[in-house]
Order: sequence, then structure tokens, then C-alpha cells
Amino acid sequence: MSSHMEVRRLSAADAEQMRDIVAILPVPEWRDELVPGLRHLATALADPSVYVFAAFEGERPAGFVSAYRFPSLTKECNLVYIYDVYVAPDDQARGVGRQLMDGVIAQCRSDGVTEAWVATDVDNPAAHRLYEASGASGHMQYVQFEFDLATPREEET
Repeated sequence: MSSHMEVRRLSAADAEQMRDIVAILPVPEWRDELVPGLRHLATALADPSVYVFAAFEGERPAGFVSAYRFPSLTKECNLVYIYDVYVAPDDQARGVGRQLMDGVIAQCRSDGVTEAWVATDVDNPAAHRLYEASGASGHMQYVQFEFDLATPREEET
């Protein structure tokens, strides 16, 4: 692990750094090549229920984790869903992912969150190892469904 790696929670003032992080991500088929604007990113990072921790080597982004806190409706507690975990290919196997997970988990505990969860592909053993090393237990297979709310359904047109 590099001794020069800095991991920290991003705030609205870090919108430019977040834009740089989004720009290094591989473009998935569900997102075009456009990067969100600074205003949108600053608004998201200003929301206290949005957790974004990023790793930097100097000014260069090495990875990030994002998570979202929300109140449970079935018991009196807050929950967190860890949504994005990304480490740049050149920075993998250097402990960056573990530092990112440790940062977000520590912040969740500090904020009184009682449960967090994360999902990954069944065939992603590196992610499985990371989550288990970060304190997660068990995993199950499930099917994920997505709703494209931006495109009207045929019966709506």
C-alpha cells in the first residue's frame, strides 16, 4: 500500500474532485459518456445522507465508495446501502478498497447506523474478499430488476 494515499470524505467543496473521479470510471452501458455537472455533484455531496469517500495519491483519484443513509420503516434505526465501490486498475491490490470501506463503515458507526449492506456480482471474488475483510458476513444470490423511469412506457405514449 502506498504511504501517500489519502482517503477522505468528500463534501460540496470537492465537486471538481468528484467530477474527476466519475471521469475515470469505465462507461457502463446504462450511462453515457457525459459526466454530471459541478452543481449537481455539489448538491449531492452536500446531502448529509450521502457518503462519498475517495482515495487520492496526490491529486490523482485512485478510487471511491458511495453510500446512502435512510431511516428504516420497520425498526427505529438508520440503514446504509453501499452503492459504488471502485478502485482504479493500477491501484488494486494496494489496500485502497479496504481503506475506503473502513472510512465509510467508521462514518456510518459514528452516525449511529446499525446496518449496512452492499451487493456485487456473484463472479467477483475480489469484491467478496474485500467485503469479508471489511467485516461483512454472508452473501446471497438475488436477481436485480431496474426501472427506467426516464423513458415512458408504451401504454403512456
